[in-house]
This record gives sequence, structure tokens and C-alpha cells, in this order.
Amino acid sequence: MISSRRSKGTTLRALVQLSALALAGCASQGVRLAGTPALSDAKTGVELTGTPFYPQEDLQCGPAAVATVLGAVGFSVGPDALVPEVYTPGLSGSLQPELLAAIRRRGLLAYELPPTLRALGAELVAGRPVLVLQNLGLDALPAWHYAVVIGADPSAEQLLLRSGEERRLETPTGKFMRTWDKADRWAVVVLQPGDLPVDPQPDRYHRAVMGLETSGRHAEAARAWQAALRIWPDDRVAQFGLGNVAYARDDLAGARAAWERYLILNPDDPPGLNNLAVVLGRLGCQRRALRLARDALAGLSPDDALYPDVLDTTEALQAMSQGDDPAHCRPPGDGG
Repeated sequence: MISSRRSKGTTLRALVQLSALALAGCASQGVRLAGTPALSDAKTGVELTGTPFYPQEDLQCGPAAVATVLGAVGFSVGPDALVPEVYTPGLSGSLQPELLAAIRRRGLLAYELPPTLRALGAELVAGRPVLVLQNLGLDALPAWHYAVVIGADPSAEQLLLRSGEERRLETPTGKFMRTWDKADRWAVVVLQPGDLPVDPQPDRYHRAVMGLETSGRHAEAARAWQAALRIWPDDRVAQFGLGNVAYARDDLAGARAAWERYLILNPDDPPGLNNLAVVLGRLGCQRRALRLARDALAGLSPDDALYPDVLDTTEALQAMSQGDDPAHCRPPGDGG
């Protein structure tokens, strides 16, 4: 889940619960860049010198950090243009969901990394700067701050950041980990739809693509789901999502193909049965559609949240003419 913490500029102070943050502050003992596999292989470290730099204006580290990672993937937008989207004057700062939404509105994938230095280092080696949240203050009086990690030097045990007014802030590994720990190690990389993080995790990837769907970027979400299916051919969430975005684009043939495949993986799933029934009904396959809708209804109890929708589908199909279906209505693999 996205943290609801109020993430703000470096001069803002707010009281917080001590317990979880105090424990997190000890979690990074002994963590070293030299022990990170991807960075160990990069003998001289890595620095993404081409990453844009936008000096932070007062309390506006959020817009500056988002502009930085957007620029790194070729989307040029200055912090001033992002302020209305990600900066809340009443909070004197930016919330994580606002930053993620600004990325998604531009048709880009905002992937939240696992909370490890290993994952962060792997993305750097792959050429991707990493947007991070830090707490530069005390546990009891936090100072939330967004920065962008652009490099790491294992020999010197330091990370390189675009941070505040510093184009190249050299930060010892231990100091970075303490500030990152106290912000729950929140980190994001920005991807073009169709690209994958170095070590994609299904749940994290699913959430990232669903964020694109929610933003109405259906074409981009389709490319992202297709990328998932190339590495996870039986990924049910990706297959269902591919049907969703195809249907949202009124691509009935694409939606049908996705949900036919989904039902091979989940033959008795009521949402899949209902969705395929809706598409087949629109494609003139009323008899098969009605059978699927009835199967979906049989798999639900009347108090299920989906029951009214499936009942509506069933009744609408029952009201249609029920002549024989054309040959194209047969399920995949049914030759006769």
C-alpha cells in the first residue's frame, strides 16, 4: 500500500509515532554498497551523469524530484509545471500518491522498488535514477524530503544524489540508509510501458500497471500487461488486466482474446465468465454468452457484491434473440 504519510519539504516538522521509526532506524546496521551484487560487478561504481538537475525551491522537493526522474526517461517538464499537480500549499509539501499520479498521467509506469539497497543499486546499474523519500530530521521531529539517487561508489561507500540545491550530493552509505530507513525505504523507478524493472516482482508490478489503468492510460497499460505476460505467461492478473484495457478501448476482439485465455487459466471464475459473456454478447454470440453468464451467476451467492452485475448481464442476454451462434463464437480449440 502507498504510505499516507505527509511527505514534505526539508523545513517542515511534524510529530509522529516513535515506535516503528525507532526500530527502522537500526535496520541498516552493516549495510554496504560493496556487498550489493550489481554494484560489486560495476567495479568503478555508477553515476548517471545525464540525469537532469532542477534546484529545489523552498519546500518544493517533490516537484523537483519528479521533474528529474521524468527527464531521465525523456519527458521534459520543469518543476514549476508540476507544482499544481504534486504540491499542496496547505501541507507545505507533496504526498507520495500525488507524485505517483503525476508520473502515471504522462503514460509512464511508476514502479515501487523492494525496500533494499540491492534493488536500488540494480536499477542504477541498469541506467535508471531512483526517486526516494528520506527523513532528514529526528524520529520525533521528521523532515520529509524527496531526492533522486543517481549513482553509487562502492569503493568510497557513498551514494550520489540530486538533492535540494545540490547537483551531486555525496552521501555516505550509512547516513543515506538511516534517512531512508526512517521513511520506510520508499523508492520508485520510472519506466516506459513495456519495459521491466531489473527484478520485477508480480505484486509490485501489478500495482504499478493498475495505477496506469486508473489514470485512464489504457494503451500504455496494455503494453505493460503484455510485457508481464512475456515473462509470466500464466499471470492471471495480467491476463485479466489486458482484457480490461482492451475493453476500455472498445477493442472487442482483443478483450475477447484476453478473457478467453484468462478462462483457460481460471475456468470457473465468475468475473472472467461475466466479462467474456458481455463481450460475446456484443459480438453477436448470444447463446454462448448466456451460458457463460449463467455459469457466472451460479458461482455467486446473492449477497456477493458482483451478483447484481452478473444478474444484469444474464437478464440482458436473455432478452436478446437466441438464434444459433455464428462459427466464430466457438471457444478456442473447438473446431466443431
